[in-house]
Amino acid sequence: MLSGWIARGRAWFSRIQSRKKRGHRRRQDAAGRRAITISEIVGKDAQETFARRIAYLRKLDPLVFEELVLDAFQKEGWLVQRNTRYSGDGGIDGRIFQKGTWWGIQCKRYKGAIKTDHVKQFVRDLRNENLECGFFVHTGRTPAGVNLLSEQVTILSGQKLIRLLEFPSR
Repeated sequence: MLSGWIARGRAWFSRIQSRKKRGHRRRQDAAGRRAITISEIVGKDAQETFARRIAYLRKLDPLVFEELVLDAFQKEGWLVQRNTRYSGDGGIDGRIFQKGTWWGIQCKRYKGAIKTDHVKQFVRDLRNENLECGFFVHTGRTPAGVNLLSEQVTILSGQKLIRLLEFPSR
């Protein structure tokens, strides 16, 4: 019970801190607009709609993509702790909390297959941050065997990613 209140406080405080920074606020606002755009992208069938949405995600600013993913987890009921600084290319991009556990988030925009070294580095980053598990969220292809690298990491891509990011049209 107490950990839930502490998590709410951390999530609330991180949101306030990140909104104070103009660059964060601009990217968070852009993520909200991009979420609407994604929901409005429609092809002639489900496969074309999926392909167009993934192609759109691959062209987004990487930091807007991070904010978009964090917003999507928040929409799903997770408490979100945003970083006060963007990590650049490496490190944990954010933390989410649910059912007494903090998870790390790593977001990558790929055109091709993900690199196993990036997933291995994410596992090391989780350990360094004392996080038990995390989501590796990406727009590329997941090679066979990557899902078996660590029980700590859930790979989120493809249709699962698109479903997570589907915001209702306004």
